[in-house]
Amino acid sequence: MMRDEWRENDDLLTAATNCPMTDCGEVALAYRPVESDDGSKDGIWEFTCPRCGLDFLALEEDLLFRSAPKEWFWTGIHSA
Repeated sequence: MMRDEWRENDDLLTAATNCPMTDCGEVALAYRPVESDDGSKDGIWEFTCPRCGLDFLALEEDLLFRSAPKEWFWTGIHSA
């Protein structure tokens, strides 16, 4: 039986923001375990742009959204 590795950690928070690279602006998603959402990172999220590959940081106030359920982004993705 194959394991669905992407389902191993269902307790994830999701956040999104736009890539700050000029002429990119792609929406980037980041995931964080629920346990780490205790304010210890001062509201800083780490992102990697899926379009240009830029690694960047974003503050809570720069996010498009935060704490959306991971399942919203995995709907329709199935493993064989």
